[in-house]
This record gives sequence, C-alpha cells and structure tokens, in this order.
Amino acid sequence: MKLYTGNKNTPFALDVALDERNLSFSVRAVMQREFVGDPLMNHSNGGKFFDQSLITEWRGNFGVFGQPIYERTLNLDSLREHPEFSDHASFMLYAPVGFMDRSGTSAGFFQQTPNLYAATLASKMDAQAYHASVLQTHPIGHVLVPFKTSPIADWSIGFNVFDPELIKVSSNIEVIPAVTLALVREETLPVVRFVGGPSINVSASGEVSIDFQLEIPDGDPIEDRDAEVYLESTAGYLVARRVRTSGGSGCTVFRPDGMATGDVAKIKVGFKYFSGTDDLLVNVQ
Repeated sequence: MKLYTGNKNTPFALDVALDERNLSFSVRAVMQREFVGDPLMNHSNGGKFFDQSLITEWRGNFGVFGQPIYERTLNLDSLREHPEFSDHASFMLYAPVGFMDRSGTSAGFFQQTPNLYAATLASKMDAQAYHASVLQTHPIGHVLVPFKTSPIADWSIGFNVFDPELIKVSSNIEVIPAVTLALVREETLPVVRFVGGPSINVSASGEVSIDFQLEIPDGDPIEDRDAEVYLESTAGYLVARRVRTSGGSGCTVFRPDGMATGDVAKIKVGFKYFSGTDDLLVNVQ
C-alpha cells in the first residue's frame, strides 16, 4: 500500500503498520538534535540539554523518546460497512496530536472516520476550510478509496507529518513524500469525464446521447473498474441521472424539454459525494 506524506504538522514520530486488513499507527514525542545532550549542561539558548539517555532512536535530526502518545488500529474492511462508503472516498483519521491537539475534544471524536466528501457535499467547502471553520481542528491523515469495488491493495493512505524521516512503516507500505494531502486526493482519486466534450448540439425537437467514462486525473481511461455515476442538468431532461458504468464507460440520453433554440443547458457529472468532476454544454439549435 502507498503512504503519502503531507508536510504540514508539528514534529512527532509516527509508526505505521499494515497487517492484512488492520492499519495501525502510533505517535511518539521527539526532540530536535541540537537540544539533546548532557542534562547537567546549560544550552546556549537557555535551560538544560534534554537528557540524551532518554532517546531510544534517531530519525533524521530528531530523537524519539517515551511511550506512545496515541495509538489506533483500524480494520480497513470495516470501512466497507460505513454508511458513507462510496466511490471516490476519503476517510479522515484524527488524533490528539499536532494540529489536532486541543483541549476539550472528547476521546470519542478520535474514533470517528468520516468521509470528507460526504461531510462537505452540501457546503462545497474544501478540506482546509471545512476543518478550520466547521470542526476547528485538522486530521492527522486519511484513507483513500478509489472505488467501492477496489481491493484494499488499491487503496492508499496519507499522513500529515513534519518530515518524512519521522515516519517508520512496515515492509508492505511504500512512503511517497507529497506537498499536501489535498494534492494527493486531487491527483490519485478517479474522476468522470464526458466523451467528445466540452459541448454538443441538439435540435429543439430531438435528443442526444451523453457519453462519459471513468478516468485517472491525468486523463487515461479506467476500464477495469466500475462506479455509480451521478448527473445533473440546469435545464432539459436527463433520462437517467444515476448510471452504473460498464467497463468504465456509461451513457444517458438528454432531451431539451422546455427549451428553445438558442438555449444552453449545462450538465455536470461526478460521484455520489463528489459531484461536478466535468461539465458539458448542450446547445439547442
């Protein structure tokens, strides 16, 4: 499994392991190397050095010490029973460390694993704005599910850390440094795009086939997975607004009911909790 690291957090050591279907992670405190030494000596910036005998290992420029501050194990298969389990999903992980460390948060909050896109569907807020203004706290990471039918091997995880060197993982996890987890979601999760767009024409008394396909973000089609695709139109009539793809492709029919020559309808396509991955303009002629 791939683990992407976003470089947004305060310093702490993170251990991540994947044992079949169980994802475990734990957090331990760290001390920067320049402050570690003889605890009887004074540091030039004031105070004593941190006792180097308390350091159990070094990760880059940081010494790790103490027992885990926080630990959690999540059975990934259990997410399939989650009420918000869907295609194009991002399940958020929270922990009382780093930017999540604030007083007054109940312990039960950190056992939740909500789907970010279900939580922000109505408001259309991005993750940063949602966590800053609504939850007023930030996730330590996420679990990305491309499709409901995807095996766990195709899922990926991400964690917000200070430096990738602070992460230690089991041998079946590949660490990939990234700028932000927002970019990871944008660059790895699938999208739906119209075929033959960005606009088509239809006569006022006719109808037109609306074709679309699943793609990876860089544009390559996905043919070995299928999903429920959701469509909506600003005008006219869509014969089917929810379509199950076959071989990664799907279609529906649009009729310009109630529209006149010169009118334009915009059709959006996407997933249940992530709408509008592509737009198509239908010109009535």
